[in-house]
Amino acid sequence: MTETYRIITVSILLLGLSYNLSAQDIIDKLSKKLCKCIEKQEVKNPNEMGPCFEDLLINNWKEIKEHYKAETMEDLNMEEVGNKIGVKMIKECPYVLDNFPSGVAGDEEKVEKQPDLNCKDLKKGEFYYLTERPEVGIVDTTFVTISNNMFLERMKNGKTYSLLNIIWNENCEFDLIFKESNDPMKKELSKTGDVYQYEILTNSSESVYLKTTWMNRSYQFELIKIK
Repeated sequence: MTETYRIITVSILLLGLSYNLSAQDIIDKLSKKLCKCIEKQEVKNPNEMGPCFEDLLINNWKEIKEHYKAETMEDLNMEEVGNKIGVKMIKECPYVLDNFPSGVAGDEEKVEKQPDLNCKDLKKGEFYYLTERPEVGIVDTTFVTISNNMFLERMKNGKTYSLLNIIWNENCEFDLIFKESNDPMKKELSKTGDVYQYEILTNSSESVYLKTTWMNRSYQFELIKIK
């Protein structure tokens, strides 16, 4: 996803808890606190969130240890906690949605819909898209296989995946229906049955440009063909 089914790269954090709240209440509280700090500091990129992260970590370490019964950081599943906070941020922090780049290649371009567009050749094939991770200075490649009603994504050199059904509509539009994933971020972002709507803008010999709307915001990105 691509992402909407795309990912804004904010899942690098962990953070502090409070007293006897339920796990979901804790995540809600932390995401709001983090959003407030990021907006106040006018952070524009995930790799600039360090000060907000550090403040929350220091101020809440006692509660973190009590809630997770942890003695050190190594006792915590930081990836899981960070992903839960990141997903909550993506869904409920307008500042992040308005100011953070999606990271998906092609999102910076504004492509007009191609006249006389034909998408028949896209109903089966191999593709990939690129996601930048500025906080660690690398680019991730997500491979996509479309076959019949299957839309399969493979991330992290094939170690993780997301499986969706694809339903083709008229005018080169399609829906993706989430089925399952073992990817730490994507399985937090979506639940079985979630529907994501896409529109194909261009179809060339090299790539396809897609457009999707999520949380009342439009995004587009480039899906590159594998020959």
